[in-house]
Amino acid sequence: MTVYRWTNYDQYKSTVTCVREYYDAVHRCHELALQQLVPRPCESALDIACGHGESTQILKPFANSIVGVDSSEDLIDIANSQNEDPQTRYVCSTFADFDAPDESFDLISAAWYWNHVHSVEDLEAAAVKIASLLPSGGAVAFVVPGDSFTSRRIQEIAREDFQWHQAWTHEEREWTEGIFSYDETWIRTKIWQPFFLMKFFREWFDLSTWDVKGTLVREDRLSGLVAEPPFEILYGKRR
Repeated sequence: MTVYRWTNYDQYKSTVTCVREYYDAVHRCHELALQQLVPRPCESALDIACGHGESTQILKPFANSIVGVDSSEDLIDIANSQNEDPQTRYVCSTFADFDAPDESFDLISAAWYWNHVHSVEDLEAAAVKIASLLPSGGAVAFVVPGDSFTSRRIQEIAREDFQWHQAWTHEEREWTEGIFSYDETWIRTKIWQPFFLMKFFREWFDLSTWDVKGTLVREDRLSGLVAEPPFEILYGKRR
C-alpha cells in the first residue's frame, strides 16, 4: 500500500479522481489567464514556490527560459530529477533569499505562495521584490485560496474527499490563520482574503481576477467537482 506524503503528493493527485479534477481545474484557469496575459512567449519567467515543478510546466508555452524556486530541498530534488528541459532550472531557496538582478524576468507566477506569507510586512517585502524583478509592464499571475477555502463545508469536503486536515484558529477581516496538513507534517498557513490582496498589491500591480466559475461551466468541468472552486487566479501587469 502506498503511503502518500508531501514529497509524493503528485502521485496522490494523479490517483484520486476528485483531487485530480480539482487540480486540473486550477491548472486550466491558470493557463487561460496566462494565455490572455502573455499572448506570445516572453524571454524569461520565474515560478515562485514551484514545489516539484508541476506549476513550472504550466509556464513552458509562455517563456523561452524558466527558473523555479522553492525552499524545500526534497521537492527541488524531485523537480530536478524530472527535468529534461535545458531551458528550465530549479533553485532551492526561499523567495526572500533568492538572488537575481533587477528586471530579470518578464513573467512571474506564484501558485499557493501567498498563504505561506504571514505578515503584512512580509507581503509588502515580497511584492516589492517581485516588482523589482520585472520591467514596467511585466506580467504576474498568482493562484490563491478563495473566500470559501476556510468554510466549514470546504473543510468537511477536504477532510473526507481530499484527506486534507485544517484547523483555523484566528480570523480577521483580511485573513484567516491556522494549520494545514496532508501527512503528519502540519504547516502554518495564512489565507489572505483575495480582494484584500488585490487592494494591497495595487501599488505595484494592476490585477484582475480570472472568471473561474464561468470557465468551469463553459468547459463542462462541473461533474467531477465536489464543491465550488475554492481558489482564485489574480493576474495582471507591473505598474
